Amino acid sequence: MGYMENSSRLFEWTNESLFLVAYSKTEGVAWCSAFIIVAFLVIVGNALTITVFASNKTLRKKSFLLVINMACADFVLGVLAMPLFIYRLGGDSKLWSIEWGYSLNLFYLTVDTVCAQTSIITAAFIAGERFFAIGWPLKHRSIAHRRAYYITVSLTWISSIIISSVIIGSLHKSVHISIYIWMTYAFTLTIIICVCYIGIFKSFTQGRKFMRSQNDAKGPESKRSTKTLLLITFVALACWLPLIVTNTFTVYIPVDKNLLLLVNLINFGNSFANPVLYCLRIPDFRKALWSRRGYKGKRAVGRLAATTTAFHLQVALKHAVDVSGLLDHKESKDMEDIDETVTELRTWIS
Repeated sequence: MGYMENSSRLFEWTNESLFLVAYSKTEGVAWCSAFIIVAFLVIVGNALTITVFASNKTLRKKSFLLVINMACADFVLGVLAMPLFIYRLGGDSKLWSIEWGYSLNLFYLTVDTVCAQTSIITAAFIAGERFFAIGWPLKHRSIAHRRAYYITVSLTWISSIIISSVIIGSLHKSVHISIYIWMTYAFTLTIIICVCYIGIFKSFTQGRKFMRSQNDAKGPESKRSTKTLLLITFVALACWLPLIVTNTFTVYIPVDKNLLLLVNLINFGNSFANPVLYCLRIPDFRKALWSRRGYKGKRAVGRLAATTTAFHLQVALKHAVDVSGLLDHKESKDMEDIDETVTELRTWIS
């Protein structure tokens, strides 16, 4: 009996949050297409981001470790949570038949909640880290070691798992209690980010920038990195606020189904917006991305040229043997050795 009650409450959470009424097939096709495009962009964009950051040492700076952490959370969100979201949406639109049981629903809620909360918590940590770096630069330099950033990354996931457990666990008592808990936590993060933004803005307007010597060549680079990280946090906040406000209204009044899907699409879109910001705002990231493509192109051309050379070498060797008239058994054996050598050469090149 308890299992059935828990299952019904989890279904109630999903229905009240997203699927208030049935969707027509036309609406289902339109919304599923939009979410599929966003999911594809999220997966590809964050996969490229993780690859570029992992393969380029110049990008593995301490301040960008939180950015990499956000990319990992967004990638998992795009690979696991968004396909399940589309699967459920298409089923409710009668585009296909679905089997949405308690276990699948619990898995979707867990992955979606943990990854989404990790992303917004990371954004709050980025804002706090930049505020501390600008307000107290000497203290920041003394404690901001790489180990401290690794601990911070671990804290984002631990905090997300704890908060997600509380939110999902409270569904067993009441959907409204779960929404109230999530609202309180979300508004708290929003206030923290806003306070950090106000403090950073005052520091810049009052001329309190980084404490550095005039010969410090990293000054402009640090300032640009700060603006980039703050822009990432601002975009995350802008994509989360509509969802927070809309979910707050659902507790008190009915909300249009298309509006609910729109704010969820905007929220998922934040996971794709970050890689775009990296390309626009981080020159090293942009160079590494294009150089990687150029390297692959040069490598492909090199393979083609080497393979062609090996082929011509094989033809020339055969022609030389034919002209010399060395056609006895021993020389045929030598020819086979030559063919094997050239074949191995072509295999090694490719």
